[in-house]
This record gives sequence, structure tokens and C-alpha cells, in this order.
Amino acid sequence: MDNIAIRECRYEDLDDILLLHKQWFKDDITYGFTPADRSYLNSKLGRYFLVAEVNSKVIGFVYGTIHKAKNMAVMEDGELYIEIDDIYTLSNYRGKGIGSLLLDKVLEVSKQNGIERSLIYSSTKDMDSIINFYRKHNYKTWYIQMFK
Repeated sequence: MDNIAIRECRYEDLDDILLLHKQWFKDDITYGFTPADRSYLNSKLGRYFLVAEVNSKVIGFVYGTIHKAKNMAVMEDGELYIEIDDIYTLSNYRGKGIGSLLLDKVLEVSKQNGIERSLIYSSTKDMDSIINFYRKHNYKTWYIQMFK
């Protein structure tokens, strides 16, 4: 796909991100998803909040939060890691590698800041696809929670 740019999200992008959150809600692809509000998104602005643009149109985003591990079976206490809070692309851009570009870039930025580890959870309604997506990025399953 041509003309894809991955860059840090700016305050001026928040209207577009709010619209993407509303579209995510309409997509009905995630259990319990509620669109974020402006103040929450504003609090996430910084080096770990990236957008994907195609021809100057924001079509996806990722943002994460830095944490310090404590009592985790998969990381040493005190180890810093980035938790990917949300990652989304508009439906007509899915399957084109944009989610991978967003994820790779936010992990690259965190690595440049000395953070090697990352964690993600998902409540997607298409668990098989999301597991395949993250396995392509070398994630391993830590635990699973299911319902009936």
C-alpha cells in the first residue's frame, strides 16, 4: 500500500482518533469495548501513541503504557515493559500490514528507550486471527481466559 506514514499522534489528531474509536465500537469486534473520551486519549499522547496515515487520512492507531513488572510469571520484578493498550485500523485497511507497521514502530520506539519487553491482551471476537497476528510478531501466550 502506497503513501502509508506512521508517526507520533498529535493533539490535532484526536478528533480523528475519536472517530476511529466510534467506528471500532460500531464494528462490534471486541467484547466490552467502549470508545475512549478526549481526556483519556489526550493523556496517552507522547512517544508511545502513533497513528497510521494514508494520503494524510488517519486510518489507524496504537498506543501503549510503560509499566514496571511486579509478581509476573513471565517477567522479572522491576523490569520495564510496554503494554499495548489499543491498536486499531479501519476495516477496509485490515489485512494490508498496517497493524504490523503500527506495532513494529511502537515496539521500536520503546526499544530505543531501553524497553525490550511488551505485553498485550485482547478481547477480540476473532481470537484465532489475533493470536496468529501476534504470533507473527513473536508473542507467546501467557494465559487464556474463556467463557461459555
